[in-house]
Amino acid sequence: MYYKMVLMSGVFYKHLTNDVDVIVGRPPCQGITQNWIMMLSQFRRTIPFEGGNISFSSSYNDYMIEVEKYILTLRGPVANKVRRIEKSMRIFTEKIYGYLPTAGEMKWPVLEPNYNANVTRLVPFHEAYCYDITDAVIYFYIDDCLFLRIFTNPDKYLPFLKRCKAVIGPDVSQYTDMPAEMRYRHAWCNTTMSAYLQESGVIHYPNITWSRSDSYSYSFPQNLHNSVIAINSNAVHKSDLSLYRWKRGYKMAIQSLSPLHIIRFGQVVDGEDTSISTYFSNERLNKLRNGRKRK
Repeated sequence: MYYKMVLMSGVFYKHLTNDVDVIVGRPPCQGITQNWIMMLSQFRRTIPFEGGNISFSSSYNDYMIEVEKYILTLRGPVANKVRRIEKSMRIFTEKIYGYLPTAGEMKWPVLEPNYNANVTRLVPFHEAYCYDITDAVIYFYIDDCLFLRIFTNPDKYLPFLKRCKAVIGPDVSQYTDMPAEMRYRHAWCNTTMSAYLQESGVIHYPNITWSRSDSYSYSFPQNLHNSVIAINSNAVHKSDLSLYRWKRGYKMAIQSLSPLHIIRFGQVVDGEDTSISTYFSNERLNKLRNGRKRK
């Protein structure tokens, strides 16, 4: 069966035909995020992880209770940032993005592979948009607050992104201490935005990211086998545990996807396959550490 999904303002309901399974929305625009959670539960109520299963909330209220519990464990600025992320993700699910092909047991939007490994320059989204830089590949390995606007109003930024050489998929944070369902939702929004950009004609490189081992079941889509992918290693050296989780996830990504080439952003990590990677560093961070070079 061929699956498609449409996100619209309103209440989701399921319509089946012989060859298409379409989830459609219809007015009034109320309770859509609650129904988004119900939609996930309808397709797959649990995801596997070591030692058992993680159950999804059956209502948006339950989900937000878990989010608020998590936010209470954070400090002021970080808590405000997470609240802003959640608000942007809610607005995103209320937008209309047309039909997006989906696949797999969890019915995630399908990303098309990219086989062009000719990447010579990366520029962060906020700088590229501010200075109208289009002769480079755009990335989102920056603070979430610098690019959440593309989720709240993607149509505004679409013409610019289409003029760029290419775009690496969004990278909304999936902190390892977040509730599993929260990390799943952020990953889903990353993939859905990437699919929307592809369907709109933006040249796209899949951003492969993971958090804990329970994220592997949805982090490495098999249709991206032998594709050029992008992987970020920023901040993984902050602790031994972060480095361990990154290395473990990297190994799983290589085994699952057998990438043709990797656009690697951040420091080189011991044990990774440097023969299939092109490395790019954080130029702004390097300038802060080393100072600007005088002409």
